[in-house]
Order: sequence, then C-alpha cells, then structure tokens
Amino acid sequence: MKLVAFGCSFTYGSELFAIGEDPNTLENIRYRNKHCWLGQLAQRFDCERDNRSEPANSNYAIQYQVADYINNTWKRDEKIVVCVAWTEPARFSWLDDKWTHNGTVRNDQKFFHSRSDWLKSDVNHNYWTDAAKLNVNAVCKYYNIPILQFNAIGKHTTTQYPNYFLDGATMQSVLEPEHFASGGHPNELGHEWFTKRLYLFAKERII
Repeated sequence: MKLVAFGCSFTYGSELFAIGEDPNTLENIRYRNKHCWLGQLAQRFDCERDNRSEPANSNYAIQYQVADYINNTWKRDEKIVVCVAWTEPARFSWLDDKWTHNGTVRNDQKFFHSRSDWLKSDVNHNYWTDAAKLNVNAVCKYYNIPILQFNAIGKHTTTQYPNYFLDGATMQSVLEPEHFASGGHPNELGHEWFTKRLYLFAKERII
C-alpha cells in the first residue's frame, strides 16, 4: 500500500529542517518527508509514501495534480490511498510548463493580469474549492481508490464526505501555539500531534 498526498506547505513539511534552513539539501528532504504528517502516517501503517504537495498550492491545482497522477503515474494494480490536505480557498494557480501558485510562487513573470484580477476580485472562492473536492472524490470513487482528506488551512464550507477528518475545522486551527515553527508552519511536535489523531480516524474509516 502507498499513501499519495497532495496539498500545500502544511503537507510539504515547510520549516522542518535537519541541518540549516535550505529545504533542498538531501538531509532536509529526507528529514521533512519523514517528519511531516504524511511520513509519520505512513510509518504508523508500515507502508510507502509519495508526497506530491507544493508550497503555496491551491485547491484548483490540487484537483488537476490528483488527476495527472491517476492518469500518468498510478499503476492500476497498485493499492494506493489518496490523501488530500485542502488549502486556503482564496488561493489560485496558473499552469504552462509548471504551476504558478498564489500569484507569485514559482513564476512571478507570467499571468500578471490574471493574478491581479483574481486577487482583487470578490469572487466566492469556495465555489472553486467545492468543485475541486467534488472532482477528486468522484474520480477516486470511479477508480475505487480510498481517499483520506481534511482541511489544512483556510475557511471551508462543510461537506458530507464520510472520509473527511475534522470537517469544519483545519489542521491549523486545532494545533496549539507550541505546535508551530517561527514561520507559522507546524513543527515536528505539531505534525506528530495531528498524525496521532488522523491515524485513528484513518484506521477506523479508511484503511
């Protein structure tokens, strides 16, 4: 079995460092993947993991990232559980050869007018997030892929999905002040605290 996760920095493991603060060193990549909630959950289930989250990711992009994985990476005889930590609904992404997230991350030279219009608009952001959730759940149901999901950050509308952990709350909202690093992301203790509770839910409802 393999847990395949999609999300933003709360799933990526931002601010989890072994040595220094360069997230791209081999030591920090291994440390981050081991100590973020996905790594700890995979360890508890004694299974493989594949962390496909991206810092500043949007729910709009997540739905396409899940579809791309199922279409182009997933082997049909492989047992996987799709894990989605939904992010802030107000975020958006644009795609050419790679994703540009939340207006600036990855490529701040393209889609300038689209980004500006989006950030200044009063659009109902949950409209896009609710559609993304529906799409991901429908695809996983079609392929009989179990899905484990929760809100990492942001204000979300409640859902009726039985595989939704802490629906109506977020990972950010249930953690205590000592569970955060200086930049506002969960630290090792925060990921561990959250994983203990997520594991019990997943064991009972999903896996």
